[in-house]
Amino acid sequence: MDISANRAAKLSAVLLIVTVVTQIIYFAISSGGGTPPRMIIWTTEAVVFLGLSVLALVTLARQLGNAAAWAALAVGGTLNVIQVGMGLAMFGPLKEAGEAMAPAFDAVLAGAFFLYFAGKFAFGFAGIVLGAVLLRGTGAAKAVGGLAILSGIAALLTNLLGMAKGMGDENVILLSAGAAGTAATLLLALAILMSKSDAEA
Repeated sequence: MDISANRAAKLSAVLLIVTVVTQIIYFAISSGGGTPPRMIIWTTEAVVFLGLSVLALVTLARQLGNAAAWAALAVGGTLNVIQVGMGLAMFGPLKEAGEAMAPAFDAVLAGAFFLYFAGKFAFGFAGIVLGAVLLRGTGAAKAVGGLAILSGIAALLTNLLGMAKGMGDENVILLSAGAAGTAATLLLALAILMSKSDAEA
């Protein structure tokens, strides 16, 4: 099946929105005191991030434009696949191994969150690049472009802090980096959809 650059871009935007929904569901259940269905959510995210990485590479290969943004999307998707895979494959066995393996579990957890922050950093960068393109437009496109840039900058700064400090200030870093990264991801998806609509028009 041959996929055009425009279709790959639109599908990428849809997959980004799916990751926003899964993040909101996960954090809503967690903050409500419940236990999120990690297997379902993380497996869904793994498949979505794999698809995103492939579609971003298709768009990049077909030279749709804004190569830096699509490269960042491909890298961010790949990093997220790895970090989700670490959660699915490694968290359970290490936690069940007891206190003797606690240092190893902590190290794997920290590594997974570093990749999480790095992936959101890449999405923030992509949002800035595509937002700058929309900023040259008018009306809703210009507004979305401006918001994509602002949220992208916030994602860059908070996730850079997360990468540097690790899990030192767990609540602050997770909330700021997670919230900023999720907002940036949503606005990145909107920027992709709007930029493609403008190009087709």
